[in-house]
Amino acid sequence: MSAIGINTRGQQNRLGNRTAVLLGVCLISLLVYVTCTAFISDAWALQSFHVGVFTLLGAYLLTGLSRVENKVTVGVDWLIYLIPAWGVIQIITQTTASTFETRMATLRWGALACIFFLARVIGDSRRTRQVLLSAFLLFATVIAVLCLTQLFTSEGRVLWVFSSGYPDVYATFPSYNHYVQFIELALPIALWRAVREGLKSWWYALAGGVLYGSVIGAASRTGAVLCTAEVLYMLSMGLVRYRVREHRLLWRSTAATLIMVPILAALFTTAVGWERVWERFKEHDPYIVRREFLVAALDIAQHHPLVGAGLDTFPAVYQRYAIKDFPFYANHAHNDWMEFAADGGVPFFLLVSIPFAAIIPSAIRNPWGVGLLAVMLHACVDFPFPRTAVSGWIFFMLAMLYAAKKHDQMSHEP
Repeated sequence: MSAIGINTRGQQNRLGNRTAVLLGVCLISLLVYVTCTAFISDAWALQSFHVGVFTLLGAYLLTGLSRVENKVTVGVDWLIYLIPAWGVIQIITQTTASTFETRMATLRWGALACIFFLARVIGDSRRTRQVLLSAFLLFATVIAVLCLTQLFTSEGRVLWVFSSGYPDVYATFPSYNHYVQFIELALPIALWRAVREGLKSWWYALAGGVLYGSVIGAASRTGAVLCTAEVLYMLSMGLVRYRVREHRLLWRSTAATLIMVPILAALFTTAVGWERVWERFKEHDPYIVRREFLVAALDIAQHHPLVGAGLDTFPAVYQRYAIKDFPFYANHAHNDWMEFAADGGVPFFLLVSIPFAAIIPSAIRNPWGVGLLAVMLHACVDFPFPRTAVSGWIFFMLAMLYAAKKHDQMSHEP
């Protein structure tokens, strides 16, 4: 009987591994799809992504695949599954300024919660996490190469063919800020693996140089600061690792990598040119417009502290609280955390912020995940969360960190 029991468990483990691989391929494919269609403003691109995510979750739940997976531990991350419910409450109670916008926001938050759940289940295995992070890094490097090659020649066309409707395009992103937020998530994976594995995996250092150079070429001030901080943080972590290594060959390998990473980053930065980003740093008031939007969002939150004005309704209610008129559309508050409070009140702000705040220690213990902290900071001056091509990867990385949390006492590796 014990042999039969062992055999059954072995079959379940193999089936679980196959399930994880299948789910991982499907999930990464969906995230790649929504990233590659980031420049498309037509509703079908995002709606087809939502359909794909909900279908994948339904297939996982209805086919009984969940029975062979490890159970996901319950913690503060369960609040993520309540985020979409807040939009439903606003619609039912008619406390939103725009039912249509809140309905669309609810669908987006629901898809992000599905991404988190599926990635959390798949990433419960350390080996699967490594594969998923490798796939993300590979895709991000390809996107960075595309950004570098078409940066000054595409004239707003993705792959030099598809019109984005914008004067400039950064790989598949029409916004340089959203592009660098995507890179901020992937850069620490390359840098940490370069430092951890040394010269035997020199391609990680090369990938880090490409990723960093593309951020400088995109000319995002906040992105340049945050990615530079990521490089410096990884170098400091590498120095600590260098000091504790006992074998001389490992010392040399780590030391060579510590030298290679900043050199490659400097070379790619020089190749794309640093003048554009430097000119942006010289602007007299870099927080102009954002300041006025932030004050308006704060005023909205003060007037609607319990339920908010409605998810994604900031553009609809902004004019009532504007302190200054601008000759352009106020699409977002350019501070996601304050916009959460304005759109959903204090309860919604807590639903979103608590799971992210709770994972900060784990991100510090697992250096490959510090990109999530960078994007959290970037969200203080921009809006990565409403852009699914960025927020999809944000919730993917959040799930990876929660999955790695139980291994934090054993290792700093994914």
